[in-house]
Amino acid sequence: MTADGISGAGAVTDPKPDATAPAANPPPKPDSPGAVAQPADAPAPANDAVKKPDGAKVAPAPAKPDDAGDGDPSVDVPASHPVYYEKVDIVDDDPPRLDFIKPLTAQPPPLAVRALRRQIEDVCRLVRILFQDDKTRLDKFFRQLHLTADSGLRGQTSSVEIGLDNLQDVKDSIADAYTVVRGKLWWSNVTLLALSVLYCGIGTAVFRYNLGQWPWLATAGWQTLVVAALLIPVGTMAGLFIEFIFRVNDDIPYEQLRAINPGRWKPFQRALNTTIVALIFAAILAADIIKVGVSNVLLNEFVSGKPFLSLVIGFVTGFAFPYVRDLVQQVRPVSRDAAR
Repeated sequence: MTADGISGAGAVTDPKPDATAPAANPPPKPDSPGAVAQPADAPAPANDAVKKPDGAKVAPAPAKPDDAGDGDPSVDVPASHPVYYEKVDIVDDDPPRLDFIKPLTAQPPPLAVRALRRQIEDVCRLVRILFQDDKTRLDKFFRQLHLTADSGLRGQTSSVEIGLDNLQDVKDSIADAYTVVRGKLWWSNVTLLALSVLYCGIGTAVFRYNLGQWPWLATAGWQTLVVAALLIPVGTMAGLFIEFIFRVNDDIPYEQLRAINPGRWKPFQRALNTTIVALIFAAILAADIIKVGVSNVLLNEFVSGKPFLSLVIGFVTGFAFPYVRDLVQQVRPVSRDAAR
C-alpha cells in the first residue's frame, strides 16, 4: 500500500524531488543573452482584455470621454469625463430658473448631456406654468430639479443615467402634486360660475322691475340683446367648468400636464377672455355673417324670438373654445381684384 492509497504491481509512486538536480527549464538570468529584466511591479501588457487563469475576462477600459454619447443619446457618459458644467445655480427670478455654467476651457458636451439639459429645462418650464400660484411647491420642485442637474451634469463624476432616474422621480412627484392644483382650480371655476349666476339674477330682477316682464319672454328688439348680455356670461362659465371637469377628471399622467394651461392664464383671465369672445361671436351671429347650428337648432335665432339661445351660445364658446375661435377668425375682409 502506497501513501496515496493505491496498491498493486501497476502502482507508481512519485519519487521525491532531488534538491541537487537542476531545473528542467531554468529561467534565464538577467545578464544572459536575450534576457530582459522585469521589475516586480511592472504593469501587465495593455490589451483590450486580460485573461485570468480561470478563463474569465476583465472588461476593457472605458472609452475616451470624447467618444461617449456622440451618436446615441442613451449612451451614458463614463464615470470620469471632462467637466462640461462646473456649476448649476438656481436664479431667484420671478419665476425662478436654472443657470448652467460652463468652464472657460470646456469641451462641447456630448449628445446625451445636451439631451438631459433640455429635458430638465422643459420640466422647469412646466413647473413654472402649473405652480405659478403655489410658491411653496414651486420652490420645492426647483430644488429637486437643481439636485437632478447637479447629479447628472456637473463635474467629472456626474452621470447622465443617474440624472435621468432622478428626473423621472421629479416628474412623478409633479404628477402627484397636480391634484392639489386641480382642487384649487375647481374652486376657482365654481366661484366664477356662482358669480355669473348672481350677476344674471341681479340683472333679471332689474329687468323685471323696470319692464314688468321676465327677460326670457322678450321676443325682439333691444330686449333680446339685454337678455343675451345676461345669459351669455352664465353659459360661458358653465361651458368652462364642464370643459375643465372633462379635461382633468381622471388621473393625469405627466405627459398630459403640458396641455392643462399652455397659455398660463389665470382662471379669472381665462373666464374674461372667453366671455368677450362669446359676446363677439353672438354679435356675428346676430348680423347673420355666418350661420351656426347645434343639432337642428340655429343659434342665429337668439335675436328673433328665442333669447334663451344666448345661454347656448355662451356654453358653446366656453366648452368648445377652439371651434368658436376658428369661426371668428373666418370673419375677415377679403380683397377682390377689381378687374375680375
